[in-house]
Amino acid sequence: MQDRHKRYFYLALLVGVLLHGATLAFTFEGTYDAFVHLFFANHYAANWFESWNYQWYTGFTVTSYPPLVHQVIAILSKVVGLKAGFLLWSFFIILVFIRGVYQFSRIWVGDKVAAYAAVLAVFSTSFGEALHIFGQLPSITGVAFLLNACPELYYWLRYDQRYRLFTGLAFLAITSTAHHVTTIFGMVFFVMPTLGLAVMNRCAEKTGGEENIHFRDIWKEVIRVLPRVIVFGLTVIVITGIVILPYWWWSKSDPITQVPIPHGSRDSFIEVLSSGLVFFLIPWGMMLFFLPYLFRELFRKRNIFLGLSISLAFLFGTGGTTPIPRMALGETAFNILTLDRFTYWASLLALPFWGQFFYELLQGSFAAYLKRISRWLYRFTVGILGLGVILSALMVINFQNFRSIQPRPVEMEPIVNFMSRDKHSDWRFLTLGFGDQMAWLSANTEALSVDGNYHSVRRLPEMTSRAVERLENAKYLGMEGINSLQEFLTIPEKYNLKFIFSNDKFYDPLLFFSGWRKVQQLENNIIVWERPDVPSLPAVLPRKNIPDWHRFMWGIIPISCLLIGLAVNLWFAGRKEKRPRVDAAAATNTNRSRRRWFWTINLAWIMGFGLFAGGLTAYGWYRNFDHATPENLVEAYFHRIDFKNFHKAYSYFNPDTRPSLEQYMLELSVEGGILSSYAKLDSLDIEFRPTEHPNQLRATVRAQWLTALSRYPSEHQILLTRKGLRWYLEPFSLEKRTPPDQFVRLPGVDFYAQGKRKTLADKVEKRDILDRPDVYILSAKLLEKKDSFFIVGDLINIDNDPSYLTVEGILLDSSGVEIGRYNARDVVQHVIYPKQRTAFRIDFDDLLPDRWEKKYPDRARKKPADFLVYVRSMVAADVPYQHLGLQDIGLDTNGLLRGKVINFGARQVIIPQLLLSYYQNDRQLQWVESLYLSGGIRPQRSKLIEHRLPDLSGFAVLATGNDDNLRINGVSRREYREAIQFPLGEGIYPAAPFRLGDNLWTDIGLTTQMAALSDE
Repeated sequence: MQDRHKRYFYLALLVGVLLHGATLAFTFEGTYDAFVHLFFANHYAANWFESWNYQWYTGFTVTSYPPLVHQVIAILSKVVGLKAGFLLWSFFIILVFIRGVYQFSRIWVGDKVAAYAAVLAVFSTSFGEALHIFGQLPSITGVAFLLNACPELYYWLRYDQRYRLFTGLAFLAITSTAHHVTTIFGMVFFVMPTLGLAVMNRCAEKTGGEENIHFRDIWKEVIRVLPRVIVFGLTVIVITGIVILPYWWWSKSDPITQVPIPHGSRDSFIEVLSSGLVFFLIPWGMMLFFLPYLFRELFRKRNIFLGLSISLAFLFGTGGTTPIPRMALGETAFNILTLDRFTYWASLLALPFWGQFFYELLQGSFAAYLKRISRWLYRFTVGILGLGVILSALMVINFQNFRSIQPRPVEMEPIVNFMSRDKHSDWRFLTLGFGDQMAWLSANTEALSVDGNYHSVRRLPEMTSRAVERLENAKYLGMEGINSLQEFLTIPEKYNLKFIFSNDKFYDPLLFFSGWRKVQQLENNIIVWERPDVPSLPAVLPRKNIPDWHRFMWGIIPISCLLIGLAVNLWFAGRKEKRPRVDAAAATNTNRSRRRWFWTINLAWIMGFGLFAGGLTAYGWYRNFDHATPENLVEAYFHRIDFKNFHKAYSYFNPDTRPSLEQYMLELSVEGGILSSYAKLDSLDIEFRPTEHPNQLRATVRAQWLTALSRYPSEHQILLTRKGLRWYLEPFSLEKRTPPDQFVRLPGVDFYAQGKRKTLADKVEKRDILDRPDVYILSAKLLEKKDSFFIVGDLINIDNDPSYLTVEGILLDSSGVEIGRYNARDVVQHVIYPKQRTAFRIDFDDLLPDRWEKKYPDRARKKPADFLVYVRSMVAADVPYQHLGLQDIGLDTNGLLRGKVINFGARQVIIPQLLLSYYQNDRQLQWVESLYLSGGIRPQRSKLIEHRLPDLSGFAVLATGNDDNLRINGVSRREYREAIQFPLGEGIYPAAPFRLGDNLWTDIGLTTQMAALSDE
C-alpha cells in the first residue's frame, strides 16, 4: 500500500514536468516578471562580480535583489542561452516544489495522503498563476526550498535528529539567496507552525494521544525545547544576514523613499472585481469548496499553529477588502508589500489538507457517507471536483489566451541594430508600449535606458515623487503617469535621452508637440522618435562605490549556498533512522472517523457554494450581456469604439434601420482627430430620458477621454430601441460635406539635410556640421499666480533656414542661486520657418507646494526673484505643415472666442494646435496658451473652434527679460544683437484684429502659430 502511494508521488513529478514544462515554453515570455529576471541574469553572465548596472535609470546596484536564480540562469546561458536557462531552472524547481509539498504534507497528514497532496500540487492554481502569469521564479524557488526545509526541521525537533538541523538550515540558506522575503515571512508562516507541530506531537506521545494534551503539557515541552529553538532562530538570522549581506547593506545605506505605487492586491475585492479575481479567486481556485473542512481540521489541537498561520495569511491576502490588514501591518508596510504573496502562501500551506480532503472523498469516510446517500451523488461529486481541479489549472495556464497581459511580441534585433550603428548608443533611449519586454530589450543591448523595470531601485525624484512604476506604461496610470512622462520628454538633455521606441501611437501627440521628431519605422513596425540637440553621455558616468568584498561575497556565497545545500542533503539522503515511517499522530489524523454531521456540513457547503458560484456567474453574464439593459448597451458601444472593434460596435445598431457595414466604416473613416485616433475612454456619465414611444429611450452620454496631451470631454445624444428582450442603438450620421475642389495641387518649399559626405563611423568632418540658425528673443517675463510660476515670451527666426528650437528657463532666488529649470513643452512651436515668430510659455510645476514636498522633501521651497532664458537653435530639415488658416474669428456676446480653422492644403491634419498670445496695448506680452482641437481637419475643409478666454487677472510680474538674462546659443542677447546687427522694427510685432478689453488684445490674426500633426 505504501509503495502504491509512493508511485503517486512519482506520477506527480512526471505530470508536473509534462504539464508545466511543456506549456511554460509558450507562456513565460508573456508573464509579468520573466524578462526582468532574464535581464538580471544577463548582467551576471556579462559581469559576474560587477555590482553596478548602468542600463536602467541612471544606474543602480544589483545587490538590491537576491541573486541566486539570476546567477544560475547566467551559468546555464553560457551553454543554452538565457531563455533556455530560464526554462531549465524552472523545470528543476517544479520538481523541487512537488517534492517539498510531498515532504511537507507527510508531517501533517501522513504518507498516504501526502501522495494525494503532491498530485494536487501539480494542479494548484496559485502555483500555476505564480509560474505562468506572474513569472515569479525567485519567489517560487524560495518557497520550493522552504517547503523542503520544514520537514527537516520537524524531524530535528521531533526525533532529535541533529543532522536534520544542518539539512534544514542548508535549505533555508538557499531560500534566502533566492528570495529573502520568503525566508523572513516563512519563519512566521511556515517554520514556526512546523516546530509547533513537533512540540504537539511530542506531547501527544508522552500523554498517550492528542486528546490528552493540556496546556500545561504544551508549556512544559515548550520550555524544554525553547533553548534549541532560540539557538536555531539566531542561527537563521545569522545565515540570512551573511549570505545576502550586501543586500542588507544596500537597504540600510540607500533606503527606499518613494510614493507608494498602487497594486491590485491592496484593492477592495468587492469594489474592484478584477483584482479579486486575480489575487483571490484564482489562487484559491477549487480550494474554496473545502473551506469548512480546512478550518475544522486546522483548529484541532495538533494543527492549531498552522491554523493560526493560514488564517492570518488568508486575512492579509484579502487586501483592502477589510480594514484589518492595514491595521495589522501598519500604513507603511501595507502600502509597500504586495499582499497577494499571503494568499499564495496560505493556499500552499493548505495543500496537505486539500490532499486529505480528496483522500476522504475517494476512499475515506466522506466517500462512504456519499455512497450511503447515493452512488450517483458520489460519482457526481467526485467528477465535478476532479474535473474542476483539472480545468481550473488548465485555464490558469492558458490565461494569456483569454486575456493578454503583455503587448504583442516585439522583435528586438532591429532596435538592437539601430542602437549599435552611428554611435546611437552614446545616448539613452526610452521605450513606450513595450510592457515588460523592455527588460528583454535591455538584456540584448548595452545601450542605456532612462526607464527601468525594478521600481525599488529608482532614485530620480521625477520618478519617486509619483505613483508611477514605469514610464513605458504611463497611459495606464492616468494623468499621474502622463505628467511623469512629460518631465522626461520636455527636458531630455538632463538625462541624455535622445531616442524613443514607440509601440503605441497613443503617445504620438505628446511626442510631436513636445518637440520630438519621427525618424523612421523599423522592420518590426516600431516607430523611432528623436530629439535634436541633446548632448551625448559623458565619457565617465557616476556610480555608487561598492566595497570589493561586497562584490566578491555577492558573486561567491549565493551560488555556493546552492551547491553546498544540495550536496549536504544528498549526502544525508540515504541515512536511515529508527523512527516510525509515518508519524503516529499523522496516521491517526488520516484514519480517524468523522461524524455524519461533519460531512453533512461539508456537502451542504459544496452544493451551496457551487450553486452560489454558478448563479453569480449566470447573473454576472446576464448583467454584462451587451443588449440586456440600456446602460450595458451604451457602455459596450463606447468600449468597442475605444478599442477600435468597429465590427462589434456595428452589431449594436438596430438591424432594421442601420446602414450597411461598408457605409458605417466609411463614415467612421472621415472623422479623424485626437479623440478618434489617440484617446482612451476614461469615464462615462449616462442620463436616460423617456420618449413618446414606450420602447425607446433617449440617452445623453458625457464621456471623458484621456489623451497624452490632456483630458477631453465629449457629449452624445443617442436613441435606443427595445426589440423583445434586446436593446439596440439607432444609427446616427456623421458629416458628409464634400469640398468643391475635386483635385488640389499646391506648390511647396522643401528642405533636406544631406548628412555626412563620407561614410566614416569614427569621425565627423567640420564641414558636415551645420551652423546654428540665427534667432532672436523679442521679450520674456517671469509671472506668478497662486503659487504657480511661468516664463512667457516670444522670439523670431531671422535666418534663412528653418530652425528647431529648445527654449529653457532657469529660476533664481534673490541670491542668484538656481531653484529649478525646465523647458517649454508644447506651448511653443518647436520648428519655425525663416522670419517666422513664435510665442512660448514655460511652466514650473515643480515649484507648486505639494509637488515640491514630494520631490524634494529635505529641501525648503524658495520663491524665485529672477530668471534666465536659454534658446538653442538647430537647422531643421523637417518643417511643420503650414497650410492652415483662420476664418471668421471674433468674440460672441458670452465672451467666447469663435471662428474656423481651415485646412487649405493637400494633407489631412490629425491634431490642429493654436497658440494664443495675449498682449497689452503697449505691446507687452501678457500670456500664452495652447488650444488643441478635438477633431482632425481633412484637406479643403474647416473645423469650428469655440474657446473661453482665460482669466488674466491676478498675475504678478516678478522679473522682466533684458539683454543680460536672455541667452541665444550661449551668447547674451546684447552680444548677439551687436554681432548680427539685428534691426528692431514694427514688422516683427503682430497686428491686433480685435480687442478683448480696455488694455488687452490678442494675437490671433496673421501670426497665430498653427502646429499640426499630419498624416504624412
